Amino acid sequence: MIRPRPWLHAIHPYRPGSHAVTADGSMASNESPLGASPQVALAVAAAAGAAHHYPDPLADTLRAELAHRHDIDPDQILVGNGSDELIYLLAWAYLAHGGHAVCADPAYRMDEISSMVVDARLTRVPLRRWTHDLDAMADIDADIAYVVNPHNPTGTAHTHSALERFAENCRAHLAVFDEAYIDFTDDPDTTTAMPLAREGRAAVLRTFSKIHGLAGLRVGYLVASKEIVETLRTVRAPFSVSTLAQAAAVAALRDEPHRQAVRRHTLEQRTVLTQLLTDAGYQVVPSQANFVLVRATDEDALVDGLAAHGISVRPGSTLGVPGTVRISVPTAKGLSLLQQALG
Repeated sequence: MIRPRPWLHAIHPYRPGSHAVTADGSMASNESPLGASPQVALAVAAAAGAAHHYPDPLADTLRAELAHRHDIDPDQILVGNGSDELIYLLAWAYLAHGGHAVCADPAYRMDEISSMVVDARLTRVPLRRWTHDLDAMADIDADIAYVVNPHNPTGTAHTHSALERFAENCRAHLAVFDEAYIDFTDDPDTTTAMPLAREGRAAVLRTFSKIHGLAGLRVGYLVASKEIVETLRTVRAPFSVSTLAQAAAVAALRDEPHRQAVRRHTLEQRTVLTQLLTDAGYQVVPSQANFVLVRATDEDALVDGLAAHGISVRPGSTLGVPGTVRISVPTAKGLSLLQQALG
């Protein structure tokens, strides 16, 4: 009987957030409250006619759009089946068989799981005041240092200047900045590490799942030096991003008004959500993402109480922060549900 590699027994499988009965009540997975751009459905329908052909292996049209947006060489961009695939590629290429990664504690689960899958050593550095302890992480000699900025599940963020100091001083061979929630920061330009990736001094991960609302189509991308991108190309599946997903991502990028509408809604409703929870007697960690982390003495009571009103949220115990609950910024109707549930 075949048996899995012994180190795999230590991995606790990823547990995704659950959906509520209604979309308005689903606040567990940080999905876009406004959905995808209307242009996406049109683009997907048009692309479906080519479903009998293999997709563009490197997503050249999408990479060209991204290169223009970020003012970067297309050969510094690798598109993947969500940013999760790219995290696994980094682990396979740079951590397998005895590599060493450093991350925050709690970590984004995919950074943690991918490292364990390839039998790498993982050092977890506890948060300091709900944020990455960059000074402590910089002192650790590792192959990869993962910094999720803004952090999931806390929603806290570091400035670009802090990230630049970290990239300059850290002992890790590669700093990887995961910017899944960067569009929801108060000022993305002073928060992003993209200039470091453009210069080949770090790697940056982005996703189309959040502000673009393409969580169900799985598209992400990595920006890094040409050498890193070329290495990752050698270990990736050649057709991992479907024709429909590529078409959807291009359409989403070209609809800037929709992106701005999602950003405005998120920032405005995040403030309202924070105040609503504060008025209900909860402490809320100041967030720069499309969710808030609520401190709850009785985590189960809050989760179950909201579920009784048709609202699904994410228990902090499943994210490495017991005694908290993560709540995604909802739709306007979802906010009304929360008001009723919280009394």
